[in-house]
Amino acid sequence: MAVQLLSSHSDSLPPGGSLPSRLQSAININRSPSRGPSDARPPLPPPQSQQPAMAPAPPLTHDEDLDPHWYVARITRPDAEDCLRNVNEDGAFLVRDSSKQSAVQPFVLMVLYRNKVFNIQIRYQEEQNVYLLGTGFKGKDNFSSVSEIIDYHMQTPLLLIDGKNRSSGQKSQCRLTYPAGYE
Repeated sequence: MAVQLLSSHSDSLPPGGSLPSRLQSAININRSPSRGPSDARPPLPPPQSQQPAMAPAPPLTHDEDLDPHWYVARITRPDAEDCLRNVNEDGAFLVRDSSKQSAVQPFVLMVLYRNKVFNIQIRYQEEQNVYLLGTGFKGKDNFSSVSEIIDYHMQTPLLLIDGKNRSSGQKSQCRLTYPAGYE
């Protein structure tokens, strides 16, 4: 924004030849100081926000909790399905980051069973600091970590429900047997 003052009255300027301070400050609000080659001043620091800086959110899990044998991090759903089909065994599984990238649903457990891939939400409840599987309608098992979910379902069969055909009432159970991660 450029401000240009033109005056035909010589008496509009004070005797010193400059504008009154209240007008000078109004003009300089949107002007940056000179930074030409003859200006040896250091650059001005960026303006400070009046709001306190927020600390970054702590990570939901520790890296040591997510085993690379079954955790594949950010991977597309089709690529994750390919990993499972490369193993091609009932009980092949992996954990990937949720495409929703939300704190309440950070991961998805994917399981291959009878040539069908099941995607099961891994939810996080911050109030209780626990992880849960699925939508929360069935089962109330709380886990302290993602690894605990995997360890538990390597011993205890996981209930698999076809999300596209819920009305069929067909439910299968499968143990997590073959990790399909990168290691």
